[in-house]
Amino acid sequence: MNKVAKYLNQHLVGNVFEKPEILRRYSTDRSILRIEPKMVVVPENTNDVRRTVKLFSQLAAKKLRFSITPWGAGLDKTGADLGSGVVMDLSKLNHIQEIDERSRLVRAQAGVTLGELNTALSLMGLTIPIKADPKETIGSLISNFISDDYGGKYNGIYYMVDCLEMVSATGDVIQTGRMSAGGLEKKKEQTTFEGAVYREISELIGKNFDHINDLKLKPTVDSCGYQMITQVYRDKGKTFDLLPLFFGAQGTLGIITEVILRCEVLESDVSRFAVAFPTMNGLMDFTKEAMALEPLEINLYDARIFEATSETGKNPELFSEKFGNGYILLISFNDTAKKAEKKISRLLKKMPETSAAVVEGNENSTDFGRISGSLASYLNDDLNSERAVIADDFYVPDEKLPEFLASLREMEETFGAELAVFGSFSTKNYNVRPEVNLSTVRGRQFVVSFLKDFAGLLSVYDGSITGGSPEGRVKAVVTNDELSDAEFELYRRVKEIFDPQGILNTEVKLGAENRDLVRNIRNSAL
Repeated sequence: MNKVAKYLNQHLVGNVFEKPEILRRYSTDRSILRIEPKMVVVPENTNDVRRTVKLFSQLAAKKLRFSITPWGAGLDKTGADLGSGVVMDLSKLNHIQEIDERSRLVRAQAGVTLGELNTALSLMGLTIPIKADPKETIGSLISNFISDDYGGKYNGIYYMVDCLEMVSATGDVIQTGRMSAGGLEKKKEQTTFEGAVYREISELIGKNFDHINDLKLKPTVDSCGYQMITQVYRDKGKTFDLLPLFFGAQGTLGIITEVILRCEVLESDVSRFAVAFPTMNGLMDFTKEAMALEPLEINLYDARIFEATSETGKNPELFSEKFGNGYILLISFNDTAKKAEKKISRLLKKMPETSAAVVEGNENSTDFGRISGSLASYLNDDLNSERAVIADDFYVPDEKLPEFLASLREMEETFGAELAVFGSFSTKNYNVRPEVNLSTVRGRQFVVSFLKDFAGLLSVYDGSITGGSPEGRVKAVVTNDELSDAEFELYRRVKEIFDPQGILNTEVKLGAENRDLVRNIRNSAL
């Protein structure tokens, strides 16, 4: 064991590992990459996190630099959970500290999973209404800032977090919170690292006031860089809060250790119905009618997804005669049964003549349940190749969606790959999974060329490849090139203020490079 790992093992309650089989466990997430770390640190508590970060900060000051990559559940799709230096697994920070049932607030450590938290909250009739993998940790939901399918109704994780605690790049603990102008001035007077962060971020915003206002007016939703700097001044500029900067930061500004979240009342009943459209004609008007009724979610599927999975036995058979080149909408309401029935009845009257609808009932509930199984089958239907996670979580505005989908069909011919769209109409967050063999040179070349062309197509329609999640390592090879010099410098300065020694997940976001992407593409499916 090397001296650094041995020293940490002597001073931490948790453990440090260097065994090859353990390092391999942390070399893949849900992205197309494979990167093996030099060591894995598994802290037991916040003090372990502090001691670890402080040591590597001191080593960096002596020109011995390791990049620390926070690991929540290893579910990131952009490679942000991977690092060639130190991976810090925060899964042991998994305690629910307090639930305030009356105020509907919960305080939990960052390693608590969404599933664990919602199980505990359900005993009190509460929930965190986010549709994500239940194994996702609360910290990773913030760091990776993925737009979830319930976001159309509940606005997503950003509106549920009241404040957070994080360990800074110096090993200090910083707690975020809204503060008035007077409170900000007092904070800036502090001689600590925290005081320096507040001083320099507020000065940076002041110097870039016009540019930051321009970012607010961008015509598309975008999570690349540190665009949430536009939200640091909150309540119409009356309060200052560092919290927004950690959404989408992917562990590059600090290591989140604890969070206070706002909960919602648990609504257990969900009513669903599906509508098939042979073409996009009438679909957009219909979805606007549906959105006005505040659905839990509206998901859009290219019908070819279900047609492809019919051979595997995963065909939901809701619209067997309507499959082909059309689209399927799956709409859910979590109102009372009677209220949901009225909403569905209202929508049925608005259906175009060419469409067909099926309402969930006892006789077809199994088929409705098979929809998610069909999607999973579609994404994993070939042992020799895979539907690679290259272009998940992109944004397209409603008014441009039909044109974008038509152009995407043309792109299919260019790349010789089926590009069937699935995602959330509620959040305008969609996915495309081209089938590719990553073990071949041709497959790796496909990844790079497709990323660039796909991002270019999205920009034509005011979309963004990082509209539903930040760039990580994979998408950064195109987003970094798209940033203006002023925008790149603004984000570079944010990173420098929070991480002056350059030790926090330095190889993602602004630090990602095209050559690293190509070199680290794994040569086999997960």
